[in-house]
Amino acid sequence: MKRETLVILGVVAGLLVWLLVAGDYAVSRTNRAMIYALMALSFSVLAGRLGWFSLCQTTLAGVSGYVVAILGAQHGLPYAVVIPAAILTSMLFAVVFGVLTVRARAVSFLMLTLALGQMVWALSFQWVGLTGGYNGISGVRLPMVLGFNLNDPRVFYVLLATCTVLIFLAVHRFYNSRFGLLLLGIQENEQRMRALGHPVYLARFAAFVLAGAIAGVAGVFLVYDMGIMSPSPLSLNQAVLVLTAAVLGGYRTVWGPALGAGILITLQTGVAQYTDRHMMVVGAVLALCILLMPRGLSEFSWKSLVRGRRATTSST
Repeated sequence: MKRETLVILGVVAGLLVWLLVAGDYAVSRTNRAMIYALMALSFSVLAGRLGWFSLCQTTLAGVSGYVVAILGAQHGLPYAVVIPAAILTSMLFAVVFGVLTVRARAVSFLMLTLALGQMVWALSFQWVGLTGGYNGISGVRLPMVLGFNLNDPRVFYVLLATCTVLIFLAVHRFYNSRFGLLLLGIQENEQRMRALGHPVYLARFAAFVLAGAIAGVAGVFLVYDMGIMSPSPLSLNQAVLVLTAAVLGGYRTVWGPALGAGILITLQTGVAQYTDRHMMVVGAVLALCILLMPRGLSEFSWKSLVRGRRATTSST
């Protein structure tokens, strides 16, 4: 049996066992971790394949969440219309953002995505008639399906875990496809790929829209998990949280974002039970991990740690 198949079976088995043994609160926190894993995956599609660090992926997720809240909670449209409309709107915003940022590089791209994200975040506060402003839009709930209450954390867990695993598998196949390898080639040597006749800017644009679609799915799950949509998920703090999860787990790998999101949510939940200054403890742990394992936990090995120490010693 292939190693990939064993990993997938292990993940699925672990999710099933956790559902059986964990309490309701632990299951609800796991739901939140999986949602942030999807947003971190959206970030990693750009960072790992193009070297682009985007700070607007939570913005795209927030746009999707607002569409669900506005069309579903306020106007009562059917879910078969609301959910596709939310994901398509997120992709539409990604198209607009992609047009504005596709030719930018490194720090310029980072600052552009930061500026665009903050513009939408400010708009969500100021357009009170549409978004509800600071109070947001409440009453967002999932329907009953075949007698199952999707608002129950455990039923929601099954739905979310299924979609999360399928999306991660799809991205894994994407990474190993010709298009995924093309993106890697663009990151390594853009001029050579352009000289070979590859549509560099079009490939970047397509990757940005794909990442926007993943963020849109995460936004749909996020608003149904919270039951309310407010400007908070669009804030810079949330963007940094997603970036931290991806870097901590290893944004160059497929499963790294899930690992980072799980550890980050676990740290926040566990430390908050013992101290009000939990963010300081979490920040210290994350800084230590990044210093010792700059490529992320998913790519960590003792050999690489020893090599890193030797390199530091030789340089001093």
